[in-house]
Amino acid sequence: MKVFGPLIPLSIILLATSGFAQVSSWEDENAAGVRAYKQRHYEEAEICFKNALQQAAQFGERDARLATSLNNLASLQQAQRKYSEAEPQYRRALNIWESIYGPENLDVASALNNLAMLLDAQARYPEAEPLFQRAIAIREKALGPEHPDVAVVLSGFAMLLREEGKYSEAQPIFERALAIRQKALGTEHPDVAGTLNNLAAIYGSLGRYKDAELLYKRTLAIWEKTLPPTHPDIATVLDNLATVQQQEGNYSEAESLLLRALDIRDKTFGPQHPATATVLNNLGMYYKEKSRYPEADELLQRALTIWEQTRGPDHPDVATALCNLAALRKDQGMYSESELLLRRALAIREKTLAPDHPDVARVLNTLGVLQQKQGNYPAAESLFQRALAIWEKALGPEHPDVASALNNLGSIRQAQDRNTEAEPLFQRALAIRISALGPEHPEVGTTLNNLAASLNSQGKYAEAETLFQRALTIWERTLGPQSPDVATVLVNLGTILQQKRNYSAAEPLFRRALTIRETVLGPEHPDLAPVLSNLAILQDLQHNFGDAELLYKRALYIWDKFPGVRTRDFAQTLENFGVLYLDKRKYDEAGALFERAVAIKTELLGPDSPAVGKALTKVAIADLARGYFAEAETPCQQSLDILEKTSPPDYPALIDSLSAYAFLLEKTKRKAQAELLETRVMVYRAKLNEHKTKDELKLAVQ
Repeated sequence: MKVFGPLIPLSIILLATSGFAQVSSWEDENAAGVRAYKQRHYEEAEICFKNALQQAAQFGERDARLATSLNNLASLQQAQRKYSEAEPQYRRALNIWESIYGPENLDVASALNNLAMLLDAQARYPEAEPLFQRAIAIREKALGPEHPDVAVVLSGFAMLLREEGKYSEAQPIFERALAIRQKALGTEHPDVAGTLNNLAAIYGSLGRYKDAELLYKRTLAIWEKTLPPTHPDIATVLDNLATVQQQEGNYSEAESLLLRALDIRDKTFGPQHPATATVLNNLGMYYKEKSRYPEADELLQRALTIWEQTRGPDHPDVATALCNLAALRKDQGMYSESELLLRRALAIREKTLAPDHPDVARVLNTLGVLQQKQGNYPAAESLFQRALAIWEKALGPEHPDVASALNNLGSIRQAQDRNTEAEPLFQRALAIRISALGPEHPEVGTTLNNLAASLNSQGKYAEAETLFQRALTIWERTLGPQSPDVATVLVNLGTILQQKRNYSAAEPLFRRALTIRETVLGPEHPDLAPVLSNLAILQDLQHNFGDAELLYKRALYIWDKFPGVRTRDFAQTLENFGVLYLDKRKYDEAGALFERAVAIKTELLGPDSPAVGKALTKVAIADLARGYFAEAETPCQQSLDILEKTSPPDYPALIDSLSAYAFLLEKTKRKAQAELLETRVMVYRAKLNEHKTKDELKLAVQ
């Protein structure tokens, strides 16, 4: 999660004079403070404003100069992020101006605007909103609806709405502010560029990335023409432009834009400023996407520390940093730490934002991905459903974030063997992403890969292979040939070739995937285990049993280092390794592996899953091979009960289950019952051959 930020804030409204010329010392001090403030000489400004306040205090509580001094000192304190000191000063200035001029004075509007901005900076959005609305009403009445000062407060109010996740409400207000400023100032004025930047951020939040990029480029062109090259506003738009280009899948210029923005922010604000942290955060996420994890870790940690120190531990920006660091930890295989970070981020966002805010959904979605990674499918599905409901309501049904939730829900359904439910979710996610992001975006590659996996599980191998190849082409071009995502699709393509018995073509794909993951993730990351398992299967199929055994052992060693990870891949590896041991007549080892596989599959898929039935058959076979006939009875019965309910019938699995049970009955002198089961085996074999013949005819017609 990147930050479109920060939006160009309103200028703090400093009042230079109040018309009392006879007190020159107050006016001199106040004017000097304003000059120092505008030049960011804050220590000098503080001395001047405090001297002015000391002078103004002698004029009485109902003197406008006292209100001006309070307002200006508070503005300085806000710029220094001394929010608790600034707030009482603003409130006291507001009370003085209201008592002198009444509730509809322009100075009152300025005080309302300043106080609203202060509350906004602290994420106290419900308190800030009515203050902005009141300031707008005063200025519209006093100055007219198209005065530039009205546009200033409109922009502040629209920024607040964006932070509340009310993007559709913010858009027309920004567009109105832009129209006012263009009419009053011309199309090339720096203030017009500020509004263009903020409107672009809204377009980005609404998923209109191309529109956002165009406005950011217009903003940059104006500011580069009218401002010094190291002006902080230029850093803002460079940061925003880099972020939106990444969201479009364009990584070619992002790093240079972000590094330029960081250099400006460091020189202008210093390395510990929250605006500097925004660029650190976004650059860190760029490095994460490029799998440059050590660099990402350092930058994201720095951003978190700065925001905690300057914003406070419960600010939404802190939640953003926590989410991003959690996403990095997930990619690094540090699941427990990732979950702790996400839980803290969720608590902050639920406390500071509305429960249906899109940013709350982003934490829910990320937490769901983590739960899925650990095999906790029911929890993941619930989180994805919550995120989807929020995003559809807040952003509309065609937003890219909606596609993310649909894609993730499809992945859960697929992991639970609910492929007919998964496929339409992937298809809808794919349509949204192609429409919003273009056909070559990395996230389109993600959905193509997942849709292909679903089709492959349904036996639609040719369609699956075509989509896997498309995903590989997209990812190699946009993410680079060493991306972990590239490794994922290489494994999937290798599996397709393995299913075709094209072992010589499959092996180099698996080897390349393993090299990528070892290089990027390290030798003991949990994402290495599935690749090792696939390589083991390939060696097993080619009768290289010694190599297969070593690969299975290494895969299980890695998975066992992460006790919270209980996935289908883990369970299937246990089962496959058990089959290898059966063939080598290591029946005790095989039985133990099969029992572990049954336990994990039952936990993940439920006790009535066909996958559990197949694993139980293998438990029974291991018992029968050891002569444990009494122990074999229960898994034989359970396996057959499950598989007989499967629709459509899985004839190979039924044949294995019935054959094992018939063998048990024969050995325990229940010959009549055994013959009945053997008769059923013959019937199912005939049906299986009939289906194979039909499939061959279909292939011949194609």
